[in-house]
Amino acid sequence: MPVHPISTSSGVRALDAHTIHGLGVPGLALMELAGRAVAAELLQRFPQRAALGVQVVAGRGNNGGDGYVIARLLHLSGVPVRVLGLAGDHTADCATQRAAAEKLGIPVHDSGPVDGPGLVVDALLGTGLREALRGEIAERVVALRESGVPVVAVDLPTGLCGDSGKVLGDAAPAVLTVTFGRARVGHFLEPGADLTGALVVADIGLTGQVDAPAQAVDGAWVAEQLPSRAAGSHKGSHGHLGVVAGSPERMGAAVLAANAAIRAGAGLVTLFTPRDGWNRLGQLAPEVMVDDSAGLGPERLRDLDALAVGPGVGTGRSEIQLLRRLWRDVPHPAVFDADALAAMTGVYNRPRHPRCVTPHPGEAARLLAAHSRDIQADRLGAVRRLARVAPALLKGRHTLIAGGEHPVSINLTGSAALATAGSGDVLTGLVGALLAQDMGCWEALVCGAFVHGHAGDLAGSAPIVASDVIAQLPRALRTVGERIDLIETRPLL
Repeated sequence: MPVHPISTSSGVRALDAHTIHGLGVPGLALMELAGRAVAAELLQRFPQRAALGVQVVAGRGNNGGDGYVIARLLHLSGVPVRVLGLAGDHTADCATQRAAAEKLGIPVHDSGPVDGPGLVVDALLGTGLREALRGEIAERVVALRESGVPVVAVDLPTGLCGDSGKVLGDAAPAVLTVTFGRARVGHFLEPGADLTGALVVADIGLTGQVDAPAQAVDGAWVAEQLPSRAAGSHKGSHGHLGVVAGSPERMGAAVLAANAAIRAGAGLVTLFTPRDGWNRLGQLAPEVMVDDSAGLGPERLRDLDALAVGPGVGTGRSEIQLLRRLWRDVPHPAVFDADALAAMTGVYNRPRHPRCVTPHPGEAARLLAAHSRDIQADRLGAVRRLARVAPALLKGRHTLIAGGEHPVSINLTGSAALATAGSGDVLTGLVGALLAQDMGCWEALVCGAFVHGHAGDLAGSAPIVASDVIAQLPRALRTVGERIDLIETRPLL
């Protein structure tokens, strides 16, 4: 599947309801499929721990019912298993599954410690959590978290909001989460991404039409979007990118952005940068042309196809005036980053010409007159607000891209190794190169983020530097279609 829809909890509940009530598929049948998916994944990934014994911590609802199915199937597979349940009224399907487990002789107790010994299955609550945990459920989650035993979560770690990634009261981090039908937005937003652990999306036959507010693309989709090269093409066929970057004190940013652009396939790259910093361009690729940025205006940029603007320019009065003039007047598609975003503080308004922006949370906060902690608390909302002005990429773990009518795209390539000086400048040059090759703004952001992360993965684990990422860009562009492993899925049949 080249595009993975990512839903809210209510969206998945709607699919579940349609399958049960619209199609007439019994809820017990879906519960059996869900429990089977978790049990199979658990046995495949953790056979030695499973052999030590598994404790299922089950609630009273349908997530608990999944837990009882898991316990029964593990028992039938020869795994020592016991259930720590909850007293009180259960949903009808959960009660049925609990009774089946008890009839098989599986130990089921409503009180006692959470202590493994090999693995613990968190089947307390599923997608229905809307407020902070309390009472017995909260106590069980604390016991899960403090047990020191690896946790496998069913659908979502209990306490995690599937829509926001926030913790509602408390939550126990999982080493593995098996969810059903579709991944949830909360699986990818902090701190949900840390709590989820490895994520597997199992098909249990849910059907229906439900909008997905987000999506994740894989490498096959990106490969289809990337510019192709005809046999008879020449350098002019692949776009001329202007990079407006650098200052005497920060020429490194200009070098990184321009070098990334030429390695990412732009046919021609011209770096516009102050003449009094040219003596610091020793690391600039020899293929990059250089021009003075003094007096730069639309008339000197008319032969270009796109612009990449901002890295290292500075935020003095004259620089701000230049950057705002470029945003306002140059008709070519352009990506604005770094100091170009600082220049837009207070005047971040819908442009007349194609623009896209690539802020980190601090830059996004300034553009939106907010605080960076507010951006991080609602990254999905923040990137949507940015995109009301121009297609936007919000940097961070699982970078978010929004624009137009597209669902928010969640990028799954890359790692913390990319948290290094100049990495954002590389991304700016890469996105600019894609714009110069006639790619649309939203597509350039989605593909640029994916390829940038893929190049970072190829460069290896930390510590790496931004130049290592540039060196991997050609290989990343050639092999991007192979990255189809980013969301693990399990088919129904």
